Amino acid sequence: MNARVKTVSPPRRLRRGGALRAAGVRAAALLGAAPLLFLAAAPTHAVVGQPAGEADYGFTARLLVGDHQRGCSGSLISPEWLLTAASCFVDDPAADSSVPAGPPPLKTVATVGGDQVRNVVELRPHGERDLVLARLAQPVPGVTPVPVAAAAPAAGQELTVVGHGRTASEWVPLDRHTGTFSVTAVGGGDVTLGGQDGASVCQGDAGGPAVRTVDGRPALVAVSSRSNQVGCLGNEAPAGTAPAAISTRVDDVRDWITANARPTPRADFDGDGRSDVGVLYDNGALEGGGFHTTLWSLTSGASGFAAPRRTWDSEDFGSWNAARSKTFAGDFDGDGRSDVGVLYDGGTRTDGGGNRTALWTFTNTGSGFGEPVKVWDSEDGGSWTWSRSAVVAGDFDGDGRDDVGVLYDNGVRTDGGGNRTTLWTLTSTGSGFGKPVMVWDSAVSGSWTWGNSKPVAGDFNGDGRGDVGVLYDYGTRADGSGNRMGLWTLTSTGSGFARPVKVWDSGDGASSWTWSRSAPIAGDFDGDGRGDVGVLYDNGVRTDGGGNRTTLWTLTSTGAGFGKPVSVWDSAVSGSWTWGNSKPVTGDFDGDGRSDVGMLYDYGTRADGSGNRTGLWTLTSTGSGFTRPVKVWDSGDGAGSWTWARSDLT
Repeated sequence: MNARVKTVSPPRRLRRGGALRAAGVRAAALLGAAPLLFLAAAPTHAVVGQPAGEADYGFTARLLVGDHQRGCSGSLISPEWLLTAASCFVDDPAADSSVPAGPPPLKTVATVGGDQVRNVVELRPHGERDLVLARLAQPVPGVTPVPVAAAAPAAGQELTVVGHGRTASEWVPLDRHTGTFSVTAVGGGDVTLGGQDGASVCQGDAGGPAVRTVDGRPALVAVSSRSNQVGCLGNEAPAGTAPAAISTRVDDVRDWITANARPTPRADFDGDGRSDVGVLYDNGALEGGGFHTTLWSLTSGASGFAAPRRTWDSEDFGSWNAARSKTFAGDFDGDGRSDVGVLYDGGTRTDGGGNRTALWTFTNTGSGFGEPVKVWDSEDGGSWTWSRSAVVAGDFDGDGRDDVGVLYDNGVRTDGGGNRTTLWTLTSTGSGFGKPVMVWDSAVSGSWTWGNSKPVAGDFNGDGRGDVGVLYDYGTRADGSGNRMGLWTLTSTGSGFARPVKVWDSGDGASSWTWSRSAPIAGDFDGDGRGDVGVLYDNGVRTDGGGNRTTLWTLTSTGAGFGKPVSVWDSAVSGSWTWGNSKPVTGDFDGDGRSDVGMLYDYGTRADGSGNRTGLWTLTSTGSGFTRPVKVWDSGDGAGSWTWARSDLT
């Protein structure tokens, strides 16, 4: 198959570090008389070989760098990360292929799965190899990423090379092509390949996958880097020259790939790959009238959490009443940094036409947050009651930007059929939000009581779109043996939501579960790419007189449903813990790809009587459970007072 390679004179000296210079010398000797050329091309070209089937190698991406300056290929290794060649992002890779980490120097667009187009927003180069990770602005749903091979390639093995570069007859093919190659040598970070049946790697194939297939399952072994381009359209080589190429190994850098190609965690305010904690704080009434509110962030780092930093102050904006605010976090513009949203109670409409609610967003600037911007106001449409609204955030349409969902209390049905609840979504456009759209109405199936519902959001089936879960209160069990609650999920279809499905019911077992003692949370606790549900549960007073008891339970998603609740932490093993003093939040605080649990805890009045004391604790996921809570911040360590009841977590 022909590979995309930039047609440049053979380099006399590669200024790419010792390892890469040595690779160039070895490759020149192996490839014989034809010059060794890099594979980034302008315009885009592809591997010489057979066109791939529509469903085959769908993880292969076509990259366009700049205004048609260069074309390359790549591999989707997770829903939002590509692995490709670093040489795609430099003007002259023969002179210097080092790529700085951060946004690509030129606008880069990736097409994956045939028709899913995404901007590349971040590059993470390996540094010592022609290899770079490229983060997409939005995840790619519906395309299975290719796993990175665990075993090294060996001489004599057959690999399939895939790319969107030129072929023997096409300058700019739209379809990906494949070719079969034999491994002729493996040295350091390079794999030398020889083409079979005229297969060649050409310009535009740079970064494309070289895969090994076992039992019908492909695994990524290497990415295309250089080639002698024998057989590629427009390239002439001495008679008898066999097609050959150099690819960059990836099996021995799996740990680097895993450590860097992680999903963007929720509430990552500084873009470092770790979740942070945000607090909207009620500073009370101002002497001259109005209300004072501040926004604080506790940033997670390699060594723990930094002290709270004030990132916004309403004194610079005007009156803001925290008691009228429902706060949440989400990446609303898709830039990889979480923003903050607030559903705000506007009270009674000035025209007497009912109640007024507005949606405001605080856009992340990287160093803090911009002034709040009102992106929706119910006064433009009709009456909307804030106190009847339960808000969640998630990427419901899978475009890489978080949207806002509101579970709304419509009260008693007019037909006498019980209570009515609706689910509405406000879809992010990147620069704002669309108007609310009703995506589910309980009236179509029966009675649903909003006051018995606690919603959460998560991608429970791992398809790249956020779903909604609801912990529902059934009250006393029919046999009088305790209380009953259930977990329901509304699965996103991309354009709406399926009807609720009950995925767990405490009534199916012998134990009693009390809804009013349950605080539901959602996160990918085992790191399998599917959102799970957690419940922080109030067990009341300990029977041994040792204070209060709280437990953490998880219901693990199987993709098609959920397992039964499993107790993953019990405060009885270490001391007293009061559920009513706890506000839970989830986030990947250590950046390992698994969601952890944080709790803002109320200690009441400081021991010296100088105000109130609040602490932040984290329970770190181990994949199969959680460690004991660790206190990562305590307001009592400083001079100021911090009141838990005035703190609204994002």
